[in-house]
Amino acid sequence: MSIGSSTEITPNPVGDPSQNATADGRVNILMVDDQPGKLLTYEAILSDLGESLIKATSAKEALEKLLKTDVAVVLMDVSMPEIDGFELAEIIRQHPRFQKTAIIFISAVHLTDLDRLKGYQHGAVDYLSVPIVPEVLRAKVKVFTELHRKNRQLERLNSELEQRVTERTAELQQKAVDLHKLNRELAQRNQELDAIVQTAPDIIFSRNRDGSRDYISSRFYEYTGALPETAIGFGWLDYVHPDDREQSRQKWLHCVQSGEAYDCDYRLRGADSQYRWFRAQAVPLRDSQSTIVKWYGTCSDIHDSKLLEQSIRESAIELERMVESRTAALRRLSNRMMTMQDEERRRIAREIHDGLGQELAAAKMILDGILARDSSPTMRQASVEASQLIDRAIQQVRTISHLLHPPLLDEVGLVSALRWFLEGLTERSGIHMALEVDPPDLGRLRSELETAIFRIVQEALTNMFRHSGARNSGVTIIQKDGNIVVTVRDDGKGLEEQVIQLRPESVGVGIGGMRQRVTELGGSLRLANANPGTIVEVIIPAVRQDSLGVAVPA
Repeated sequence: MSIGSSTEITPNPVGDPSQNATADGRVNILMVDDQPGKLLTYEAILSDLGESLIKATSAKEALEKLLKTDVAVVLMDVSMPEIDGFELAEIIRQHPRFQKTAIIFISAVHLTDLDRLKGYQHGAVDYLSVPIVPEVLRAKVKVFTELHRKNRQLERLNSELEQRVTERTAELQQKAVDLHKLNRELAQRNQELDAIVQTAPDIIFSRNRDGSRDYISSRFYEYTGALPETAIGFGWLDYVHPDDREQSRQKWLHCVQSGEAYDCDYRLRGADSQYRWFRAQAVPLRDSQSTIVKWYGTCSDIHDSKLLEQSIRESAIELERMVESRTAALRRLSNRMMTMQDEERRRIAREIHDGLGQELAAAKMILDGILARDSSPTMRQASVEASQLIDRAIQQVRTISHLLHPPLLDEVGLVSALRWFLEGLTERSGIHMALEVDPPDLGRLRSELETAIFRIVQEALTNMFRHSGARNSGVTIIQKDGNIVVTVRDDGKGLEEQVIQLRPESVGVGIGGMRQRVTELGGSLRLANANPGTIVEVIIPAVRQDSLGVAVPA
């Protein structure tokens, strides 16, 4: 039966034992789920059993069909509206006729051990989680349908025996002994089948309590080409890959001694002498004293999934290599862009200073000449004011030029350039700023390092001036342990937590540029609140390596 088909079974009356199954001997399986799609899935999975399948989309509908129909197995979802699976199971168990009806829960939500325990407490014989393995579901349902069919057969047989009790007392006694023995065998078979279906069937095997195999399905012999019965005992190890043989044997012996469930991957040799990956799983069967009496398990072909895992790992390695290569290229490009930016600032600063500055100086000289020739009060006042404006413009041109690229940075070095910058910023902002250098005679660093440190301090103090409301600030430069440690502190209002954590959506252009410069130099950037104020700390290696990997001083 395909998923698309939908055959509804007409319920049978339950009063007569002969009506406990359909006319052709099939038993009824009731499937309960509020989602029709899942019912179609269960129908497709169980159709191969050849039994009568009854569907119900609610607990109420399920109860109505149970009262009209004898059901061997109830397959139900836990999560349903109005009445959930647990409540429905409790209602079913309260009815004397359904106290032995097999109930199997299926759940995609309630997956914990407590949920399973709750299911068993409400009368479930099994509890399956999504995704469902079709073979496992079919095997489990088949066990209980066969038990149901056997029980009904026993009921009919008992009815016949009761009618003939007066005539065949001796024969009845013998049949009672046979029935008792059959019940014990059925109970033992039920335990064996339940242990087997705990794993997906492929190659099915059983093992003695000492770990030796006493049964293995024909699928093993078909795959390996081995002679019948040659895999009994420990003969199956002859077909395991030599590299996996000892590991799988030791793991199996450990499980036999400890009682733990067995789960091991190894390669088996096929009839074509090629090896494929298999996964063996086994669980112990215990008696009433919890002593292991048997092991049951399956061995499943996982070769394709192993190859896929290996392919994924190789692809991940290649992708990581490509990412590293692209990252390195982006870093080189970023470094090149920052270098070009610094060069462009230097060029613009020079053109402003040498071009616009010289033009303003020439204009002042011409204006002063006019003032010397014309001494009228009106002209003198205007000329003085114009001369003062030009003086201020010249000063602003020099300040802008120096801020773009201080000449002191190239001519004298980082410390002198920072002192000039702090003095100017103090004068313009009114914020007291201090500079500490350790050692005091810190020498020249390499050009790109001095430029980066100056720009970082410049950006940090600019942000402080714009946003912090601070009254005092300080810059500390320390050279120790092969690193240059630059710290900028203020007593302002501090930063928000997401900015301190450098979250991409919270970091502005200024902090982003600082972090990029530090990263390009192999250093680190840290932001913190000082209560009050902010701490910006930058650690940059003062030693770099040349193309041959030799350390070069900063």
